[in-house]
Amino acid sequence: MAKKNYAYINKDMLIWARGETPFATTSDVEAQQKGIKAEKLELWESGEELPSITEAKKLASLYKVPFASFFLSAPPEKAPKNYADRRTYGETVYRETSYGLWKEIERITQNRKIMLDFSDGQMEYEEIPSFDATVLVKDIARTIRDYLGIKPPYRTKSLYKVNAFSYFRGILEDKGIIVAQITEVSLEEMKGLSIYYDKYPIIAVNNKDYERAKVFSLFHELAHIIRRSSSLCMIDFDERNDEEEKLCDRIAAEILMPDFSFKSTADEIKEEYYGWSTQCLQAIGDRFAVSSAAVVRRLYELSIISYSEYQKLYKKLSDEFEAKKLAEDMSQDDDFRIKYYIKYLSKEGYLFPRTVVSAYYRGDLSYGELCQTLNMKSKHINNIERAVML
Repeated sequence: MAKKNYAYINKDMLIWARGETPFATTSDVEAQQKGIKAEKLELWESGEELPSITEAKKLASLYKVPFASFFLSAPPEKAPKNYADRRTYGETVYRETSYGLWKEIERITQNRKIMLDFSDGQMEYEEIPSFDATVLVKDIARTIRDYLGIKPPYRTKSLYKVNAFSYFRGILEDKGIIVAQITEVSLEEMKGLSIYYDKYPIIAVNNKDYERAKVFSLFHELAHIIRRSSSLCMIDFDERNDEEEKLCDRIAAEILMPDFSFKSTADEIKEEYYGWSTQCLQAIGDRFAVSSAAVVRRLYELSIISYSEYQKLYKKLSDEFEAKKLAEDMSQDDDFRIKYYIKYLSKEGYLFPRTVVSAYYRGDLSYGELCQTLNMKSKHINNIERAVML
């Protein structure tokens, strides 16, 4: 039998590292990581036994900490969470954070740290506006539209290049805001995340949502950024949401669907369709680059429709959404493959790889380090480079 190469770790660091993750028990770790048994992990954490170097490295990778941190003499002070969990009913968090979501947030925040390391020589971005509590929602929205250079309603989809989410994402990234997508996390767990920093604030949305729904999530999280109220959100228009969530919904709606122009456009299109049909709602959504659900909510907020009409229309849209989603899932073509660099940019955005590639151009890192930093094989680099730099 081969001799086991033990990792002479500090058991307190092992306990600390798990405590920074969503793994409440050693059994949770076993369920996630093949080859790590709960009973063994308990012995390592108690100091009765030592893991092998390979086992310790598996745990470091799982916990998203440097392997060397297991050998430190004492754990660091626990850092406060840099966002508020607002997925609540009456002040009570009703969903746990899965390992998948936690891992995705770690990925995005780590990318930001990398960007800070390579940001010397990068362009300086205009400070993101902020507002005190006395400023009206309409005035906040007007200022943000001017800041972003957007003027809804749009005459045609081509004015926002058909894909509304990508269009707005590009505008925000040009302002130095990281816009990433969270993958492999259900919509029932989260839709949006915002973390404010003076440099490179973060917005992340769930990529499982439809394009137009992601637009509203994007601006809801932007509202948190300008209010400096970093948050993890459901963005479900639930009346039991806290006041901050409701306010950010109103700000997002006013930015995307300004009061006066929305009313006049909605009235005009309603006349064409002889009522609030789903086709009518879609046509209004096309003019403002938002989803039909956002349109219905706005109609209700501006007292254009009653609450009972709102509920009826929203239910109809929800049923159609579920039916469409089911049909898409059933007809999915397993042979269809999206090119790797397109999937990568959809997930990471353009700002992160552009910052890293620019650092490579300046000679701040080698080609091998470029591949390692972007976490991709060299065969994909040319496509990424062309997409983000040209």
